[in-house]
Amino acid sequence: METRNKRSLHLNLFHRIFLFLIVFILFIFLQLGISAYQERFILAPIQKSSGNVQKISLLLDSLGKAREVLSSYRWDFGDIATLVSELRKENEISEENLEKIDTAIGSIGVEQYLLVSAVNTTYNNYRGYLSLMQELLISNNIDQASEVYYSDLEPCLNSLYTYVQQLIERAIMDNQSTYDRLIRLNEDLNTVYALTVLVMILFGFAAFKEVIRMLSIVQEMASSSKAITAGDYDRPELSEHRKDEIGDMARAFNEMKKAMRNQVRLLTANNEMEKEIHRKDTEALAMQNLLEREKLQLLRSQINPHFLFNTINVMKYTAQEEKAEKTDALLSSLARLFRYALADNEVMVPLSREIQIVDEYYSLYKARFKDKVSLIWDVSPFLVLTETLVPSFFLQPLVENAFKHGLGPKELSGSIWLTLQEKDEMLWVTVEDDGVGMDEEKLQMLRSRLLDPPVTGEHIGLYSVAARLKLMDVRCRLEVTSKQGQGTTIRIEMPLMFRKEEEEDDQDTDCR
Repeated sequence: METRNKRSLHLNLFHRIFLFLIVFILFIFLQLGISAYQERFILAPIQKSSGNVQKISLLLDSLGKAREVLSSYRWDFGDIATLVSELRKENEISEENLEKIDTAIGSIGVEQYLLVSAVNTTYNNYRGYLSLMQELLISNNIDQASEVYYSDLEPCLNSLYTYVQQLIERAIMDNQSTYDRLIRLNEDLNTVYALTVLVMILFGFAAFKEVIRMLSIVQEMASSSKAITAGDYDRPELSEHRKDEIGDMARAFNEMKKAMRNQVRLLTANNEMEKEIHRKDTEALAMQNLLEREKLQLLRSQINPHFLFNTINVMKYTAQEEKAEKTDALLSSLARLFRYALADNEVMVPLSREIQIVDEYYSLYKARFKDKVSLIWDVSPFLVLTETLVPSFFLQPLVENAFKHGLGPKELSGSIWLTLQEKDEMLWVTVEDDGVGMDEEKLQMLRSRLLDPPVTGEHIGLYSVAARLKLMDVRCRLEVTSKQGQGTTIRIEMPLMFRKEEEEDDQDTDCR
């Protein structure tokens, strides 16, 4: 509710634009009104007053010229035609200017109006005397014309001239008063005009600043949109402090970007998960194929197990009859190794059995190579060998790999160190030899094949162990390091697993 009240205090974008247009139009009309008022009530009266003074001045000038013409005329021998022509000319000019003089009482002051009335009356008298004198001159009555001039026309002309002088002085004084009043009014209007312009400038600056802020946010949105298109969702959020539509748009844009970012991350995570599941499925399928091929191989080797065991037993009995103790021991080791190899290799067995099988295999290998090879054990005393479970038949392939590929090509004697350690609830197995080792290229090839084990070729036993460890637990690790001429080391890390009591009881019952 409070947020809605706050939002109601802010004009929306449409209302702000409409208000700006209304104020802008009002300011324009105000300026036009001020200009029209100045033109009509200030400039026009000033021009009219100035024109009236100019007309009075022209009237005074024409009367002065007429007076000069009359005062310079020689009545005894003057040219009457020239005199009459010049007087008629100046009289026309005077009448024209007199008619143009403003005589409205509303346009001029009282004193001006009285003087204008006196000028008109005197001018009418002057015009009558002038017409009479011109008629006398034309009829060649010089003496009577001269008498009219000196007795009537000249005093009337002087009075008229004086009235016109007083009229122009009063007009100038009235114009000055009107001019001062109009100038003050014009200054006030100019002040209002300047304030109007200043307000328009400030209002325009505020509007321009608002537009710039709006455009900056729009530009930020455009830039962020391009970044989002390019996959960059970590741009800073748009400012949301505004309470208008721009702020709403910024907030909506930020929410949209967050939603898109979360959606993309979710899709990416799902895609990665699907890839991982597909990879696991592919690996599982490959491992399954490998195990099936191994089972097939085992089945092939079990074509006639009774015949093989019987043959070994016959050879063993023959060795006993001949008292060949070494041959008897070798045949016993071979029988136990053969029986263990043909067992189901998916069964978890005690670590002690794996160690026993490695010893059986080593006895066979040592019988052939004698002191050329040696196997050195380093078993942690904290390991309970009979209770610790490991995948069946996983130590012997590692030792066989070391004998075959490490010590086999070596001409001199060599050793294999087999270490079993317990650390952080993990079993650490290390098989190290001082054989021929391998170069970097072969090492990288071996490591890559351990990630995707083949089903045939060299190191098939090592590949089989790696494949079964992957299927056993994701925490299992197998690492191979080697240097040419120095030997090879295989390290295995796997979770410690122990026999359950029920299994122990079952096995004890079987033994009994």
